[in-house]
Amino acid sequence: MEAVGKFFSDPSTTSEKTAKKYGGKTRVSVGHVKDDERNYEEFGFCYSPFDRFLPGVFLVVWSCGHIMDIGKMYSFESNKFITGFLCQTFMRLDEYPTFMFYDKACVFVRTLKNGAQQNKLLHKMLYQKIIWVVDRFHFRNHSRRDRFCMENCDARSFSRLYQGNKPLFNTSAAEQCAGWFEKMGHILRYLDPLQADFFLFSMVDMRNEQLSKC
Repeated sequence: MEAVGKFFSDPSTTSEKTAKKYGGKTRVSVGHVKDDERNYEEFGFCYSPFDRFLPGVFLVVWSCGHIMDIGKMYSFESNKFITGFLCQTFMRLDEYPTFMFYDKACVFVRTLKNGAQQNKLLHKMLYQKIIWVVDRFHFRNHSRRDRFCMENCDARSFSRLYQGNKPLFNTSAAEQCAGWFEKMGHILRYLDPLQADFFLFSMVDMRNEQLSKC
């Protein structure tokens, strides 16, 4: 299984342009924030009624290409968001993958380890139940000086992921899926919440159905 975050617009550019006007906080769309998700001050967000865009989505994809879950990102791809979203996904399905491929796995697993040592339940669940691996496409760009990454997050270190020198799983499934989603970014960015959800999940169902026929 692989996870990836995909932005339809660059929130960092948006926040730079409006840093003074909004006190240095990142704007997010009020239209895409649910009533029970209003308390985002802890993330340093503020809400603009004028910019009703959806910055991006976070995809959880099986290695076969089927989309397991998708979550709307209101700003940056933070470890706190990813932890909460993945726990909700796996608890709802009542199962956890053995391996999780993620381009920032070596950074994320450090966060999980620290949280688990502090006895944080969500961090402990993701740290103990899943082996975190950097996908092959992004691993080549990771520093060889990072011993933790090289020793713990290299797919080639796990015999269950390879048969000889041949990889058994597509570790770039989420990246490929994100490329497919990117084509719809200009449509999704300015839809209202109901339209965005309907379009988003309809496309996910259609993609999964097509892949099931292959």
